[in-house]
Amino acid sequence: MNLRYRFKKAETEDEFENIFHLNHTVFAGELEQYPTQASERIVDKFHDKNHYVIALLEEAIVGMISLHDQPPFSVAGKLADPTILEDYGRLIEVRQLAVESAHRNGVVMAGLMLGVYEYARNYDSIVISGHVDKTSVYHELGFRDLGAPVASGQALYVPMAIRVTELAERQARWQRRLQSSSKVC
Repeated sequence: MNLRYRFKKAETEDEFENIFHLNHTVFAGELEQYPTQASERIVDKFHDKNHYVIALLEEAIVGMISLHDQPPFSVAGKLADPTILEDYGRLIEVRQLAVESAHRNGVVMAGLMLGVYEYARNYDSIVISGHVDKTSVYHELGFRDLGAPVASGQALYVPMAIRVTELAERQARWQRRLQSSSKVC
C-alpha cells in the first residue's frame, strides 16, 4: 500500500495543538526527555520563534520538524566551547523532530528534510541536537558531531552541524523519493 503524505508549513491553531500532542508522545512517552503531562502536550520553549514543517497523512499530522534562526541556540548549551559555532556562519537550528512510530520511513524524513532545506537555503549552516540512538540517521544526512552526547532528562543528545551547501547535494534524492509517493504543499 502506497501512503500519500503531504508536507507543508504549520499555520493553524489546530495544527499547532496536534504538534504539541505529537511532541508529548515522542519526547515524554518514548524518549523520556520530559516527564509525562496530564495534558498530554509539550510546547517547545522556542515555540514563538519556531517555523514548523509538518507531514500529513490525510488530515492527521504524523510528523513534524521545527526550526528557528534566532539566538540563543539550544545546541550552544550542549557544547564545551560554544564559540565553535562562530565557524559555521549564519545559523538556523532544528529544534525538534518527531514522527509517529508507524510513519518512520524514508518518505516522511525526506519530506521533512526537504522542508528544512527550502527554509534554510539562505543560511550557512544548520545545527541540531540529535538523539544518540539516531546519530546514524543524522550522519547519513551529512551532519557532523560537534561534541560529546549531553543528557536531557533520560535522553542523550549529540550536538551536530551541517553546512547548507552540503545539504543541497541531498535535495535531488529527497525530491525523487517524494515524487513517487507524496505531495509537497
